[in-house]
Amino acid sequence: MNVFLGYFVWGLILAVPLYWIGWRLRLGRFVPVWLRPVRSRPLQLPPQLDALLIRGQRRFGETRWRR
Repeated sequence: MNVFLGYFVWGLILAVPLYWIGWRLRLGRFVPVWLRPVRSRPLQLPPQLDALLIRGQRRFGETRWRR
C-alpha cells in the first residue's frame, strides 16, 4: 500500500504541472477531433421543473428568450 501511495502522490506531483502547462499553452488545439472527449447532450429537466429557467439558458423547444 505504501508503494501505491508513493507512486500515486508522485504521479499527481508530476501530472498537475504538466496539465497546467498544456492548458496554458492551449495544446488542445493540436489534438485531433476524434480524440477529444465527446460533449454530453443538454440536461433534460423533468416536467415538474419545465417552468424554471436555469442560469439564463433557453428552455427546450422554445425559440425566444423568456424573462
